[in-house]
Amino acid sequence: MSGPRAWLGSLYWRIALACLGLLAAGLVIQMGVVVATLSRPTGLRARVTAQQLARTVARDLAETLEFDPAVDVREVLALHQGMTLPVFFVTIEGTVTGPEDEPVPPPMARRIAGVAREYAEGLERDAVPVGVAAVEVLGQTEGHIVVLPRRPGWAVLRELGPLTLGSAALMAIGIAALLAWLAFAPAHRRLQALEAAATRLGRGDLTARAPEDGADEISRVSRAFNQTADALATQIRRAASEQDVRRQLLADVSHELHTPLTTIRGYVETLRMTDLPIGDADRARYLGVVDDEAVRLEHLIGDLLDLAKMEAGGQGLRKETQPILTAWSRLRDRFGPAAHHAGVTLTLVESSLAVHADPGRLEQALSNLVGNALRFTPAGGEVRVSAHPLPTGGVRIDVTDTGVGLSVDDQARVFDRFYKQDASRSRSGTGLGLSIVRAIAEAHGGTATVVSTPGRGSTFSVALPP
Repeated sequence: MSGPRAWLGSLYWRIALACLGLLAAGLVIQMGVVVATLSRPTGLRARVTAQQLARTVARDLAETLEFDPAVDVREVLALHQGMTLPVFFVTIEGTVTGPEDEPVPPPMARRIAGVAREYAEGLERDAVPVGVAAVEVLGQTEGHIVVLPRRPGWAVLRELGPLTLGSAALMAIGIAALLAWLAFAPAHRRLQALEAAATRLGRGDLTARAPEDGADEISRVSRAFNQTADALATQIRRAASEQDVRRQLLADVSHELHTPLTTIRGYVETLRMTDLPIGDADRARYLGVVDDEAVRLEHLIGDLLDLAKMEAGGQGLRKETQPILTAWSRLRDRFGPAAHHAGVTLTLVESSLAVHADPGRLEQALSNLVGNALRFTPAGGEVRVSAHPLPTGGVRIDVTDTGVGLSVDDQARVFDRFYKQDASRSRSGTGLGLSIVRAIAEAHGGTATVVSTPGRGSTFSVALPP
């Protein structure tokens, strides 16, 4: 909404106008109550006051008529206008005269004349809230003075005066407007700040936040907005980070695949050269290199598939409870000869613990850790595999070696894809082994960590829940 009438759609102005409207209605109702209260005194005091006034006016009028029978009754009645109650003179014929020059309205005249007639006839009038007194001149009743214990509303308003009423109304409206501004101006500013923050967030400013001061609905909306903005910013940063990871992964995979494929293609082209004499020994050596690179390529693709499956949530995990010694037995059969050939002691610490995990995936993770430890442990060193109970009821498996160890930077990156601590000694690896270990641990709801001291060895740990 835009233009000069846009403010009509503002919640702030609608609330303010509603408050002013309620104030105006309250003033009208209050004024009506005041006028009704002032114009209609009730009870014994009102009747007594009316009766006393009626007797006073009747006596004054009688004395004036005795002195001057032609006197204008209105002049005498006007002398008693300050008594605040309406005063009327009713003749014997029933004519009603008031203190004003204007004639008395017929309905009121009939009512006043009826009251005077009831008084003249001597009827019981205890329940009638009026004051009546006879006007007797030389022993003869000339009429009656009737005082009503109720003033007309217009009389009350005229008595209060337009200046008084207008001043009171303007003062009340001014005070109400000031209070409304004091009450709603802070809320209006906070709503504007919330709108500005939403606009900035919509334009891509992820740092836009609304003020959360206060304890009302606006502050709760602001907190909800900020929580949504935080979640949105986190998701966007995560998506950007994942995009960077995907780009880096694509570059790493391309590089890792390019190397063996280039080697295979080079040797195959060499073997296809008919004009190049190649002996049987060289041919066999070239074919051996091709076979090694093909195996390496096969392992790389297999590791990538395993990593993708694990990072997708470990689909297909078939968990079962098995003694930890069963895993030790398979590790001894698989790595015992290699450790002996490398001059490294492989120690599998006896344990009565049992682990709840997928046997195949657990063996894959432990094989990657043990194989990696043997690769970086020099002859005469030791690789120790042990299991320890966790306070939560799970099992922690440690693979400790006395190899070259890891620097602080290496420890922070050792579980990253394609990260290799020493490229010269990792030619046979794919750089995905430890990434697969971490993915397998997380797929089981556990963790994979490392503690290392350069030059003294490392301990890789896999913690699995019960």
